[in-house]
Amino acid sequence: MESIIIDHVMKHFLKNDLFSNRQYGFLKGRSTVLQLLRIIDEWTLNLDLGGQIDCIYMDFEKAFDKVPHRCLISKLYSYESNSKIISWITDFLDN
Repeated sequence: MESIIIDHVMKHFLKNDLFSNRQYGFLKGRSTVLQLLRIIDEWTLNLDLGGQIDCIYMDFEKAFDKVPHRCLISKLYSYESNSKIISWITDFLDN
């Protein structure tokens, strides 16, 4: 049943062009390898122009299936992580 719902949602998003051009993975022709190549190209250009790059890179696939959510949020606070990022992750886990 779950795969039918996911399939329906994917078709809806594709039909209505709801995916961002920055969405990679799980889409035909947009692998995560392609995303990495694109971002490295953008970063290289930025550095060549004298810019700076600050990055947080995360892969959420099944990451939160094995981690107690309260412990994760507690750890983030103990590491004095940015409160906006903690709020974003909390919202992601709760919703």
